[in-house]
Amino acid sequence: METIYQPIFSTTPEASHNIKDVLKLEEFIDLLREEEDYWEGEQHNTKLIITRLRKIFYDQWGWNKELIRGAADIEGRYMVKVVDEKPEHGKPIARYKQNEYVPKHRTITYRPNDRIYGNTRVGQTPEIYKNDHQEVVLPSGYYCDVAHILATLDAYNYPQKVSPLPNFLSFLTFLVPHVDSNMDIVSWLGDIASSSGDFMFAYLRNGKNPLSIEEEQKYINSGASGSDMLGDIDPFVIAKGYDVGTNNGMRFTEIISDYYLNDSSKLSKRKNRIGIYCEFIGLKNWDGEKFSNESSWLKYYRKQLRNNLTFQVFSLTDEKIKSLWLPLVIWFNGYKNVVKVELLLKIYLKALKIELKKES
Repeated sequence: METIYQPIFSTTPEASHNIKDVLKLEEFIDLLREEEDYWEGEQHNTKLIITRLRKIFYDQWGWNKELIRGAADIEGRYMVKVVDEKPEHGKPIARYKQNEYVPKHRTITYRPNDRIYGNTRVGQTPEIYKNDHQEVVLPSGYYCDVAHILATLDAYNYPQKVSPLPNFLSFLTFLVPHVDSNMDIVSWLGDIASSSGDFMFAYLRNGKNPLSIEEEQKYINSGASGSDMLGDIDPFVIAKGYDVGTNNGMRFTEIISDYYLNDSSKLSKRKNRIGIYCEFIGLKNWDGEKFSNESSWLKYYRKQLRNNLTFQVFSLTDEKIKSLWLPLVIWFNGYKNVVKVELLLKIYLKALKIELKKES
């Protein structure tokens, strides 16, 4: 391997996801439809149901306080906890202590007052959350994380800047690290920041020895996998093609069924997904080889990605003192040759251009 690359489309699931546990999209839609129907009378409140479904996979803590503040008070169906010990069904949450990966685990279980099951399933994990079901295989054969779609659409419906400041001090945002779009930070930018952060913690853990290309690619494949990135790209396309912010429209399951399962060449909104996405994130005037504003786009997102990484390192570091100084070092452009912000953006841009040429 001569250089690292950013996957966008993948025909294999994430390494941690056993292929025997992978659901087809149609099977996952059935589970989502059951969750929609739990909220009787709200199924066609598209904006609200997107939040309720998103909170199955991403809820509380930073999501309510920092990332999607506008939806913080909307109730989710399940009890959410973060635990130290690995449960039978739970999603790992990255944490580092003395630069070692020591994850916590997010669990969701039925509440004692569930509208359907009452108290008969207290402590049990719903089927939709078991075995990483959010990563599905599409009819095309590509893998996609549908929870990423929900998170990004929810951020689209509640746009905000992301900073450590409370809303009443938002006028001071320019003084602190901040990301201009929560839609970016909960999707592609946040996933690339995961790769960057993994580079840094591995570098510190390994006695400050440089990572090999193979090691860097391993962290990209886990932190910003192809299924994650497709789940980051498609919500931008969906937001452009469907009214996801209405309180009286299509069910979310109807939207993704139409988007992924409608193969009519005239109607398919997937046909030009990469071009639509690139325009959405500010890339302009594609001439078949390059965009006219690549230099300014890279300059802008260098700062955005570094700020994103600052937040991420703060949230992932368990030691109190280290959780303060390490993000500050990054914010002031420390570890530049380790976190490789510019390179990660360039390989992402390269991957987008390769896929865009296929659409032309």
